[in-house]
Order: sequence, then structure tokens, then C-alpha cells
Amino acid sequence: MGMQQIEIQVDRDGNVTVHVEGVKGEECIRITRTLEEALGSVTDRSFRAEFFEEQVLERTAEKVTKL
Repeated sequence: MGMQQIEIQVDRDGNVTVHVEGVKGEECIRITRTLEEALGSVTDRSFRAEFFEEQVLERTAEKVTKL
């Protein structure tokens, strides 16, 4: 998985925009939920192409041999 990044912008009127990069699917909503709850109600939401991509979980398996 590549680098994950959350960018938060606040304009002069106090409106907050949150951009999430490097996260696929509904994981972006999950990781920003606490932030959204702290800031207030969400008035608009749009999704980048990454949201519609399937999240692939990577697993690493190791074989251990006893001597």
C-alpha cells in the first residue's frame, strides 16, 4: 500500500475541506469519521476515483522451521 495522507483546509469563512489520498473504498470515510464528528455536520461529500477502487489487503506469511 502506498503512502496515506489526509489534507485539511480551512477557508476564511471557517469551512473545512478534507482530502484523503492513498486510501481506497470506504476506508477513507472510516478514518475521517472522528474528525468529521468533531468539526460538525458534513454539508457536501465527493469522492475521487480511489474511493471506487477495491481495497486489497496485503498479507505476509512466514514459514518457521524448527531445528
